[in-house]
Amino acid sequence: MDDLREEFIAETRETLEILAGQLVQWEKDPSDKSLIDSAFRFVHTVKGSCGFLDLPRLLRLSHAAEELLSHARDEQIVVSSDMVTPVLAVIDRISELTEALESGEPVFDNDATLIDAMLAFLPDKGTPAIPAAAIRQLHQDEPGEAIDEAASASKTRTVRVSLTLLDKLMNGISDLVLARNEVSRQLRRVGSDNEIDQAFGRLSSTVAEMRDAIGMMRMQHIDRLFSTLPRLLRDICIELGKQIELTVEGSEVEVDREMVEALRDPLTHILRNAADHGIEDPEQRRSVGKDPVGHIRVVARQSGNQILIEISDDGRGIDVEKLGQRAIARKLLTSSQWQNMPERAKLETIFAPGLSTAEAVTSISGRGVGMDVVRTNMHAIGGSIDLENYEGQGLKITLRLPLTLSIIAGLSLRAGGQIYGISRSAVVEIVSVSNRSVEIEEIGGMPVAKVRGERLAYAKLETILGVAEMEGSQSARSLVIIKPAVGATFALDVEAVVDNEELVVKPGAPLIMATGLYAGTSLPDNGKPMLLLDASGLAAEIGVEQDLFEMANRNQVTDAEQNKQDADSGLLFQTLDGTVQAIRLAVVDRIEDVDGSAFHQVGGRLCVSVEQVLYDAKGLKTLPDAGATVKMLRLSDGSTSVFLAVADVIDIFALDREIAPSLLPEVYEGIVHVDGKPVEVLNSYSFFEARPGENPIGISQRPLCFVDASCDDGWAQNILAPLLSASGYEVSFDPTDQSRAAVVLANGANTQKTVGDGRVVALRDSLQVKDEERGSIYRYDRLGLLSAIESKIAGAR
Repeated sequence: MDDLREEFIAETRETLEILAGQLVQWEKDPSDKSLIDSAFRFVHTVKGSCGFLDLPRLLRLSHAAEELLSHARDEQIVVSSDMVTPVLAVIDRISELTEALESGEPVFDNDATLIDAMLAFLPDKGTPAIPAAAIRQLHQDEPGEAIDEAASASKTRTVRVSLTLLDKLMNGISDLVLARNEVSRQLRRVGSDNEIDQAFGRLSSTVAEMRDAIGMMRMQHIDRLFSTLPRLLRDICIELGKQIELTVEGSEVEVDREMVEALRDPLTHILRNAADHGIEDPEQRRSVGKDPVGHIRVVARQSGNQILIEISDDGRGIDVEKLGQRAIARKLLTSSQWQNMPERAKLETIFAPGLSTAEAVTSISGRGVGMDVVRTNMHAIGGSIDLENYEGQGLKITLRLPLTLSIIAGLSLRAGGQIYGISRSAVVEIVSVSNRSVEIEEIGGMPVAKVRGERLAYAKLETILGVAEMEGSQSARSLVIIKPAVGATFALDVEAVVDNEELVVKPGAPLIMATGLYAGTSLPDNGKPMLLLDASGLAAEIGVEQDLFEMANRNQVTDAEQNKQDADSGLLFQTLDGTVQAIRLAVVDRIEDVDGSAFHQVGGRLCVSVEQVLYDAKGLKTLPDAGATVKMLRLSDGSTSVFLAVADVIDIFALDREIAPSLLPEVYEGIVHVDGKPVEVLNSYSFFEARPGENPIGISQRPLCFVDASCDDGWAQNILAPLLSASGYEVSFDPTDQSRAAVVLANGANTQKTVGDGRVVALRDSLQVKDEERGSIYRYDRLGLLSAIESKIAGAR
């Protein structure tokens, strides 16, 4: 019986999260039968389960809700907002009682009032709540599990695993990754032959696949979080007397299960603020020519190794001048400081504790704790928050989150002879302290790094951590530019940047974590435990914890301006033979130090192995020694990557001058003068150009099949994708790959979006062909599907 109760609690909790949002949608569109059917099946299922679990209170509530929903489903009563409100109240009580079953804490509130309020809407007004004894009598002849056939048929077969076991499994795979790193280190130290390298490569691939698969077990759709938003906004609108439409997109995006709970409070605060003093009253909106109905849009999407959540509204935005007046009144800064601050720093004053632009304190917002809490919570999970303010038109808030909390892409840094790790997502760039574009100066007694004319707060890592510098470490130190989740961008001076690798995050000792400088511990390839640095903690330690203290002459640029700067900039570097050359900055993805053991001769070409993938290696004439370190520029055209070996990176300069033609245009784009000296600019096209009989190594040679979101379900992942892979095709569900795909697979009813696209193969779910699915292929017609794909590819050729 205990097992049955646990199963009942788990299933009820999962369904409740989705149901509240469905009821709000049903209130807006009473004609939608699917929504009321879903609610009816839920209460019917709860009622049936309570019959044999001996839960009389839940039985009474669910039976009364079923009675009302049955009349509504049969159109015997008119659905209205007033009717949905008591239904929601009963659903909330069912949720409270379900939680009480698990916690053991009693719920003393009276259920009769809720039931009476709901049953008052039945055709015979004033129908009394049905006594418990009568309900038991009604259920004597019913089966214990009263579940609709439709409901049980739609259930997905799943296995429930306890969170403790899941965490233990994740810790196990994390230890396996660390063990693999240690074996890799030992192999590099003692040397190995091709057979051992191949065996270790297979082991690494298997470990990576297991890590990804177990990582997916921790993931869940962000819809679990989004499904509660419509109900939340509905209650806020009723209290404020406003009309607000909520649009939610990207519910299929998956995030770490721990991230969902960490995001719940920040998202709630943001939504409350937007509804309360972001969206104006209907009369105010009419007076400025806006739709009296406000609009809030929540969009989630994955971008690389980050999850982006954008919350935008069409309200009044942030009144920056009023914000400044409040900040000055609370003595957070002086009037002079405010006037000298850049616009972005002024806007981010909203994150200061206790600061609010609300005219009055309400039950919804206005106490000045919301945005402070949002930023603190984002900081706790390694995320960041950005604001885009359109005064009088609205506000856009972007939350940036790491894809997972357990394994991160990191850099290992050396300071005082010790190795420390830091998340790569916080690192903007790495430059040499001896670079001509870097100057270390002092302003008002505070050290400042001037990088290409931009002043940044500066500190040595040894000084922050209180460790002694190694003798002779001043000759080749590196400057790591860091943008933390909380605080201004700053320059961190380290002895050296050691490696770029995946780091498994482990909790640190309480005494160490209490310093605020560390995010945990890890075990890198060298086999020695190391501490992971907290970027925001370092920022706070050197006194840049608030962006409002950012240097006044910081240049703030938009993404579009930054892209234009990159396109019109060049990277100056020294080749291995001492020649100074340049390349357009836009094609440089990043700079990496690669161990000599990663280079191989494959098919007569020099290649470099990075993360178990082979890439062309340019700029080298012979294989480097196994113990050597080669500085490489990773060049990318968006899909293909190529590595270029360099001796050193010198500077970034503006390509706003005339480029003289070169005598070797297939190699050089032209010649420019930098500091009065002629410099040849490499032709970026030549690095990705395929020569006769040669294919670029860094890109798959298999035709790409993009699966549209309309097909992105369990069938597409578990049935379609393996079939296509086994048939020699590359498969992607990422929308960013659609433009380069050879074939697009879409649901037959949704192909209107891609009319005119000759790459589309339309699929349908049944043998019967509907009018709108003409020309589509039954998804279990294997030969027909593969033939259609090949025909599309042949046509493109």
